[in-house]
Amino acid sequence: MIINGIHVTVNRKNIKHMYLKIIPPNGDVKISAPTQISDEEIIKFVNSKMEWILNKQKKMKNTEYIPPLKYKDGEKHYLWGKPYELQLVNSGVEVIKDENKIYLPVSKKSKIKNRQKKLESYYRKELKKEIDNIYEKCIKTVGRKPTDIKIRKMKNWGNCKQNGTITLNLNLAKKNKKCLEYVLIHELCHLIEFNHSPKFYKLMDKYLPNWGELKKELNGK
Repeated sequence: MIINGIHVTVNRKNIKHMYLKIIPPNGDVKISAPTQISDEEIIKFVNSKMEWILNKQKKMKNTEYIPPLKYKDGEKHYLWGKPYELQLVNSGVEVIKDENKIYLPVSKKSKIKNRQKKLESYYRKELKKEIDNIYEKCIKTVGRKPTDIKIRKMKNWGNCKQNGTITLNLNLAKKNKKCLEYVLIHELCHLIEFNHSPKFYKLMDKYLPNWGELKKELNGK
C-alpha cells in the first residue's frame, strides 16, 4: 500500500491485533495485520501512527546503521577499544588473539548463538581480569568498597544497588580500559551518594576530573 506517500508492506496473519515495525536501515514500514481486517482499517491505523513513523524514519537516516553481528570470518569485533578481525578455527578450545585477529574455536557450521556465547565468555574473562587489575586503585581512590561486583549484559554501562552490589556491563570489554575505570568509579561514588545530585558530580570531579571526556568516549560522542 501507499499511504500518504509512504510505501507500507502488509502481511496478513492469523493474529488478533495489528503491529507496526520500522525496519532499518531505510526505515521501511511493515504491518502485521489480522487476516480479516480491511484495507481501510489498516490505512486508519497507519495514519494514527504517522507522526511517530516520520520521526523514526528521520532518526534512522541520521544514524549510522550497524547490522546485527553474525560472528563470521572477517567480521570486525572490538576488544579494549581496538578492532580485531574474527577468524573461525576448527581446532583448540580457548579463544586466542594476536595483533589483528581473534581466533574463535568453533565449527564454521555452528549456530550464531554458539559463536556469540563463546566470544562473550572470552569477553567475560578479559573483563574480570581487568577489574582485578584496577579494583584496589579504584576503591582506594573513592574510599568505598562494594559488597560484590557482577558482570552481565544490560542497557546501562553499570549500576549500583543499595546493598552495595555493583553490576558492570559485559560490553565494557569492547571499550577503552579507561572507560571501565570511569564506570567503576562512577558506581563506587554511588555508595556515597545514591543519586545523580550535584553532590554526586562533585565526587566525580574530585576522584576522576576527566570523567566527562571518558563518558563521551564511552557513548561514542
